[in-house]
Amino acid sequence: MGSVRSLDMRVAVDAVAAGSGLLSGAGPLRHTTVNLVAALADLAPRSTWHVLCPAFAFLDELAGRRNVLIHPLGAAVRNRPIRILYQHTAFAHALRRVRPHVTLHTVNVSPVTGPRPRVVMLRSLQCFTHASQFGWLRRRYLQFAIRRSLHAADRVVAGSSASAHDALRLLNLDPNRLRVIPHGLAPHIAGALDKPQPARQTQCPYLLAVSTLYGHKNYPRLLQAFASLRRRNAIPHELHIAGADADLTAADLRNMAQRLGVGDAVKLLGPVPHDRISPLYQQADALVYVSFAETFGHPPLEAMALGCPVIASNTTSIPEITGDAAELVNPTDVQAIASAIERVVTQPRRRAALVARGRQRAPDFTWPRTAERLLAVLEEVAESPASGRH
Repeated sequence: MGSVRSLDMRVAVDAVAAGSGLLSGAGPLRHTTVNLVAALADLAPRSTWHVLCPAFAFLDELAGRRNVLIHPLGAAVRNRPIRILYQHTAFAHALRRVRPHVTLHTVNVSPVTGPRPRVVMLRSLQCFTHASQFGWLRRRYLQFAIRRSLHAADRVVAGSSASAHDALRLLNLDPNRLRVIPHGLAPHIAGALDKPQPARQTQCPYLLAVSTLYGHKNYPRLLQAFASLRRRNAIPHELHIAGADADLTAADLRNMAQRLGVGDAVKLLGPVPHDRISPLYQQADALVYVSFAETFGHPPLEAMALGCPVIASNTTSIPEITGDAAELVNPTDVQAIASAIERVVTQPRRRAALVARGRQRAPDFTWPRTAERLLAVLEEVAESPASGRH
C-alpha cells in the first residue's frame, strides 16, 4: 500500500461489536459513535470513512455525508453468539474489502484476523472489575476477547485516565501504546449551553437516574437512600429512572421499590432515545449517578451542560468528568448518598453553585476536540510500518 498523505486516508470504522447497543435508547454507544464519526469526517474531509454496522441498527444519522460510506451488514444479527462468530470470521473479510489504511474498532474488541494497523477504543472493563454480573460463558469470552484485542492493537484509546490506569493494572498493557482521549457532548446537548434554562413544567419534583440497568450502576443502594429520605419526609421528590433492561430489569427495580415502601414514588421510564433525553435533565432537581464503575460517564456530563445538579460517585472516571461541579459520594455508603441528595435539593445556594460550575466545565468536552486527538492517533499508526500489514 502506498504512503498515506495527511488527512487523506481510507478508514474502516468497526461498529459491529456494539451490536444491540446501537439501538435507540440502549445507552451511549449509538450517539457517541455517530458524533465521533461525524466530527472525524468534518475534520478530515479528504479521507473516506467506511462505517461497518449491523443492518438492524443502521446509522442513518451519518447518511448523506460526502466522505462517509455506511456498510450495513445483514450477517451481524441481534443474536449475540451468532454475531460474535461472524465478527471473528467473515467480518474480517468485510473489513479487508475496504482496503483501509487503518481500522478503528469502536467497542473493546477486534477480529482475530482483521486488517492492520488497528486502533481499539476501550469502552468497558466491567467483565474484569464486576465479573459476577456476567454469566460464566459471556464473562470468559469478554475477558479473553478484550485482553487479546487490546494487546494486539497498535494503539488503545481510553476515555479517561482512570480507565487507562485500570487497563494497565488489569491487563498489563504497554503504556506506550495507550492514549487517553475524553469523549464529547452531543451537539444537541452542547447547544443548550448558550440558552437560558427552560421554565419548570412539572408539578412534582423529581430526582433522575439515567443508565442501562446494569448491576454496577448501583441501583439497589440508590433506592435504599431514596427510601430513607422519603420515610423521614426529608424530600417530597419522586425518583425517575431512564434506562433499558440489562442484568437488572425494570421489574426488579419496581419490586425493590415496593419492598422499600416507595413503589408509588419510583417511575421506571424504560429506554429513552437520546434526542429526547434533554427535558428529563432540565426538569429534574438532580441527577443521581452513583455507579461503581465507569470508563467515561456521559450522564453526569450531559446533566452539567443542561443545568441539572449532579450527585455522583467519587470513584473511577467520574471525578475526572465532573471536577468540582458535582456532589461526590462514596457509592457503597447508603447514608452518604442520602445526605448528598438532601443537601443538593434543600440548599438552593449549593444547588446553584453546582449548576454554575457544571455549565462552566461542560464545554471542555467536545467531539471536535476528541476527533482532533483521535485523528492524530489514526494518522500515527497509518503512517507507521504497520500500515502495510494485512
